[in-house]
Amino acid sequence: MTRSVALTTAVAALAAAALAPAAAPAASWTAPRAATRTGSAFAPSVTADARGRMAIGFGRRLDGRNRAEVRTGRTRSGLSGDSILLQSQRHAVFGLTVALPSDGGRLAAAWLAFSGRAHRLQATTINAAGEFGTPQPLTAEGTESAYEPAFVAGADGSTTLVWSRRTTSRARPVLGSIFGAAFALPAPGVGSRPKAAVDADGATVVVWTDTAGRVLAAQAPKGGAFGVPVVLSAAGRARDPQIVAGADGGVVAAWVANAGAGNAVLAAARPRGGAFGAAVQVAEPAQRAFSPRLAATSAGEILVAWVNTNSPNGFAGGRGIARLQRLRTTAQPVGARIRLSPDGVRTREAVLAHDGAGSAFAAWLAVRGGSTTVQARRLAPGGITGTVRTLSRGAVEDQPAPALTGGAARGVAAWTQGGVVRYSVYR
Repeated sequence: MTRSVALTTAVAALAAAALAPAAAPAASWTAPRAATRTGSAFAPSVTADARGRMAIGFGRRLDGRNRAEVRTGRTRSGLSGDSILLQSQRHAVFGLTVALPSDGGRLAAAWLAFSGRAHRLQATTINAAGEFGTPQPLTAEGTESAYEPAFVAGADGSTTLVWSRRTTSRARPVLGSIFGAAFALPAPGVGSRPKAAVDADGATVVVWTDTAGRVLAAQAPKGGAFGVPVVLSAAGRARDPQIVAGADGGVVAAWVANAGAGNAVLAAARPRGGAFGAAVQVAEPAQRAFSPRLAATSAGEILVAWVNTNSPNGFAGGRGIARLQRLRTTAQPVGARIRLSPDGVRTREAVLAHDGAGSAFAAWLAVRGGSTTVQARRLAPGGITGTVRTLSRGAVEDQPAPALTGGAARGVAAWTQGGVVRYSVYR
């Protein structure tokens, strides 16, 4: 090729490149940002939706008072504006959880506050201007404390608040600016570890454990009563049941069970409008598994994660390797088992969240060499896993797991570090 021809070719290539549209930057996690600065903050909860809204709720100790607070923003730009103070008192305030409904409605928040010799459940909804009415006292009667409030995002677009007391479990639908009438769940209180899901038809399905170490399930059609409970687990003792509603209208439950050779992970599926089938072994007893967690994606996948340990004790807990298995909606495993955490890392729990666009995120606390950090990775349909990313800068204090949520193909993770709530956004 002559020099003049080569020069002409190079000039043409540069011109074409200048006219071509710029490639979109690859999505990644942002550097961590602070959601709080003063006081001592703890236990963040995160939520995001398909409209790009996000919110982080947290507890904070400031000027001798305990506070429940929320900050809001957009996944594109992060949190903005001042913190919204929901409650402040000298007695304990904790357990704040938040949810953005899929219809674009008001942000819902619920938390626990000590009053009258018990931890009382409080709840409110917040408009776009950060305004909210007097919180509703949802457990004002009696002296039994409330425990573990959690919002359930239904496959039918609903949002439901569930909680337990010592001997009972209840739920309330979120209806715009208010919480609807309470209804009883069949699980007998906090010790039964109840979990709930709402399917595409509005049916509520609850799983829990009984005193014999069995996993039970019961379901109620929309607006109807719960039917007779059925036993999902087989021989041995089971614990830590989880449940999720799939994109096809079905429901999948998972739990760990021990028949004397270590904790296995089992799952059972309930097709749309049907009954639960027989349990399927997802992970063998040699996994000595703890902390099963479930997520369903709009791509039709069910994901189950657990921690593979060396612990021979089936009812204690321990650190190990975070693993994941994709399931069909029948609860049958599909594809190869995936190792989530990298070599040399140990964790107690891996949390999962759907990104709202077919993929998911996994996050965990990574313990290595005496230091603890927050790690995460993206999970695309078909078992395609992204690179493990360390989200925190420096070591974080011990906590159950980072808070994690997703929406509009983006994700938000939050954790506590040095008394400050920090967060990172995948975008």
